[in-house]
Amino acid sequence: MEHIDFNNIVGSSQQSEQVLGKFLYFSLSSILVDKEAMAELCQTIDIAYAGGSRESVSDAFRSATGELKERIVTAGQVYQVYCRDNKRTTDAFSRELVKEAVGVKTNSYSKLANLYFDKTGNQFGYDNLVYDEAVDAGALCAKAAARFELHLHSANRKQLETICQSFIRSVEAIKMSGNGYLYFVPRQFMHKVDAFETFIEAVSEAGQCGTPLSVNSFYIVNDDKQRNKMTQEFYSAVKKEIAEYQERAAYFIDTDSRSPIVLERWALRIVALEEKKRHYEDILRRELTDLDDEFSSLRILGKNSPYEQEAYDFDRWRD
Repeated sequence: MEHIDFNNIVGSSQQSEQVLGKFLYFSLSSILVDKEAMAELCQTIDIAYAGGSRESVSDAFRSATGELKERIVTAGQVYQVYCRDNKRTTDAFSRELVKEAVGVKTNSYSKLANLYFDKTGNQFGYDNLVYDEAVDAGALCAKAAARFELHLHSANRKQLETICQSFIRSVEAIKMSGNGYLYFVPRQFMHKVDAFETFIEAVSEAGQCGTPLSVNSFYIVNDDKQRNKMTQEFYSAVKKEIAEYQERAAYFIDTDSRSPIVLERWALRIVALEEKKRHYEDILRRELTDLDDEFSSLRILGKNSPYEQEAYDFDRWRD
C-alpha cells in the first residue's frame, strides 16, 4: 500500500479563512441497509439519494448464493463448501452447492443441492438436497433464501459508493494520492462535510452485516506549503478525470452516438470540470495553466461529436 506522509498535510482545528478546506477520509465495507431506511437517512441529512427501490433479482441471487462459503475440517480432512454456476436458461437462474475435498494432488467434488430463482413464478427455491455428515445443506440453502430477500430490499456497498461519489462531486472535492477514499474538500464546501460524516456514521449503525464504516476529517492550513501540495493533488486528480472524459468523447465519435441524454450529461460534466478549475484557482491563489492543453483537446473532441449542435455547445450550457 502506498505510504502517505500525513506530516505534509498539516491539520488545523480552526474553521476560518486561515484554512484551505478539509481533508476527508472514510472507509466502505460490505454492508446491507434497508433501502427505505437509506433513503430516509439521505433525506434527513440532505445527502442526494441514488438507487432504485429494489436490487435486480439476478444480482440478489448471485450475492446471496455467493455468500455460502464454509471451510470445514473433520478427521484431518479439509472441505470447502461453496456455490458454482449452472448454465443459464431463459426462465431461471441456477447454481449448485458443492463440497470440495482438498487432496494432495487432486481435489474431489460432490454436489449437495441446487439453488434457483424461477423467473416465471418469481420465486427463490432449492431442491436435490443430498445428505452429508459434514455439511447441513438444507440449513445453508435456507440461509441463502433469507439472504436473497435481504439483498433484494437492501442498499449494498455499490449503491452506498454511488451516493458517496455523488456527494464528492457536489462539493468539488479532489481525490488525494494513495489508496482508499481520501479527498480534499475546498473551503466553500467544507461546511457540508459534517453532514456527510453524520450520514456515514448513521449508515454504519443501520448496517446488517456487522462490518462498521469509519469516517473522519480535519482542516488544512492555508499557507504556501499546503497550497503547493493541493495544487499538485489537483493536477493529478483532474488529469485522470480529463482522460476519462476524452475516452468517452472519442467513443461517442467512433460509434456515431446520437443519444441527446447521454451526450448532454457528459457535456455538462466537462463544463462543471472547467468551473471546478476556476474555483480552485481562487482557493489556491494561482492560475492552473498546466492543464490548458488537456482542456483544449477535450473541447475539440466535444465539438467533433456528431451531436455538436446540441450537446457540446459549451457556451449554451454555461448560460
